[in-house]
Amino acid sequence: MDFEIAAQRLAKDQKSALARSRASRDARAASNKARREAQAAKAKAEARLREKKLQSERNAKIVDRVVQCVRRVERRLGVTSVVASSSSVVNESSVQKSAGRSSPNDNKSLIDNNHSILFAQGWKLQATSIHGEGDKIALPPSILEALTSNNSALDPWGSGRNGRPLAFRIGVLDPEYAGFPASEKMKAFVDGVRETVVSSQQMTPSSMQTSMSSNDNDENMSEGSDNEDNNDDGAEETSTQIEAYLDELSHRYISYTHGTVVEFTQEDGCVGLPEPIARALLQQNSHSMGRSNERCGSRIPIKRTVDPSASHLSSDAAADEDGDAMDIAPMNDSSGDVQTEKTPGHLAYGAFDVPDLAIEITPINSLPAGTDCTFTPTASSIKNGFYKLKDVKAVLEQSLMRTRATLSKGDMIRTWRRGVSFDLIVSSLSPSEFGVVSCVNTDLNVDIGPPDDDDMADLNIKPEHEVKGSGQSEMGQGRLLSEDTAQHQQTEVVTAEMEPNPPQVDLVPEPADNKVEGVCNIQIRGRSTTGENVTGRRRFDVESTMNDLFQYASSICGADPKVLRLVTRFPRRVFTLLSQEDQGQINKDVTLKKAGVEQGQELFMIEYL
Repeated sequence: MDFEIAAQRLAKDQKSALARSRASRDARAASNKARREAQAAKAKAEARLREKKLQSERNAKIVDRVVQCVRRVERRLGVTSVVASSSSVVNESSVQKSAGRSSPNDNKSLIDNNHSILFAQGWKLQATSIHGEGDKIALPPSILEALTSNNSALDPWGSGRNGRPLAFRIGVLDPEYAGFPASEKMKAFVDGVRETVVSSQQMTPSSMQTSMSSNDNDENMSEGSDNEDNNDDGAEETSTQIEAYLDELSHRYISYTHGTVVEFTQEDGCVGLPEPIARALLQQNSHSMGRSNERCGSRIPIKRTVDPSASHLSSDAAADEDGDAMDIAPMNDSSGDVQTEKTPGHLAYGAFDVPDLAIEITPINSLPAGTDCTFTPTASSIKNGFYKLKDVKAVLEQSLMRTRATLSKGDMIRTWRRGVSFDLIVSSLSPSEFGVVSCVNTDLNVDIGPPDDDDMADLNIKPEHEVKGSGQSEMGQGRLLSEDTAQHQQTEVVTAEMEPNPPQVDLVPEPADNKVEGVCNIQIRGRSTTGENVTGRRRFDVESTMNDLFQYASSICGADPKVLRLVTRFPRRVFTLLSQEDQGQINKDVTLKKAGVEQGQELFMIEYL
């Protein structure tokens, strides 16, 4: 009995010892597994932290390089921000926020919430309409105070070494601008920067550190010197950066152009736009900078500046459902009032439409000086007889060079000649990298380009740009507006429709171009034998005979010299080519000087006997 009890107790103890042994073995195995799992988890966490830190550094590097490129392009153009310099520092929190989103197609996440400070910041103002024929806007006096303050390097009067006034970029801000980058070219540029940064981070740690230090030094040096930018960056890289910058601008703004300031008299928060600037913002064309002109017009709400003194119109404006009555302003019906109200810079109540969106005015202190420009006449200008103008040089000088200080691609220049308007579109500029030039203190070589074929086909107008004029060169052959017409061209004839077979005559040679003494610039106007208006200009030596002058007149109008008489105005003198001298009837062998045609200039009108 005692033996059985002892045996059972022994078996129980053995079973208990075996269970404890198994439990201990299982515990040790679980502990080792847990330790391995913990070590693996720790290694993964450290790897994630390293990857996150690397991604954060990578994104910060990408953002920094993109910002540096934008700043570099703006320094090259001379764009100046009007906000504090501290705001140009990229927010570090946004970079950390975007660290985990590094897809090549997710460029927007890199610079989230920072697109507003990537570009130089201007003043956000509301548009009003002012009188003026050029590109000169009106700004508030507070902006003048900011420009002339001690801490401002901007000179609104152009007293610097180039003598050019301060220019401004005038842009209609796009309320739907989603953020930087929005344009395809800028996205491609950011992707290229990303690839460069990623490839540099794939180097060995020591070489990567050396490369990053070298790049940082280069960027710090580029921050302080534009000359080093030009030396370090290749022409192709610079061109790519500028194209990406301009493409992004075309998304930031619905439309934009450039101009200068006429006076600082606007109310605070307002900018006065003359009709040419408002038209450039509201009516883009195929030559305009930015995206397709389909974005304009329908996307930009418009308004008209209302005279606040016209209180009797307020009730009518409120009753109009569409709000159009609010745009109606009293027009200047009195001819006497028109003269006083059309002072450049003064408000033009209800005269034309202006954008009803925020206008950003950004100062530019070093626009490139223009060297070449091509104007394309519109269909309406051709219908008005642009190619029949006798002196395009005079038209451009009076209507363009005296009213504009800048030229932007796509701008429509309205010129006038004897009460007839001619609209010209700026189709190309040189230098062309930014699409805008200054035309102050520079010799501008002007071409007249061919009209748009689609417009001509729609209006059934046959282009007449083959016709040459005394102030207009042949297509593709530019000329300086500062040139003297007589020195630039010799014998040139402008006609509405040239006679098929003009008479062939032998004309006396013109004096040498460098000869001034004893030379008279003679212009002849009248009608041809077919009734068309004709004119011609030629240089004559005053020792030439009256027969030479009449032969030249005959070559212009196609009539026999003996049936013509040449008439001067103020005082009126009549010259007829006859055999005797009697009351203005001049012998053909008499010299111009003896006939009273002196050195200088003379105008003759053709009349028929």
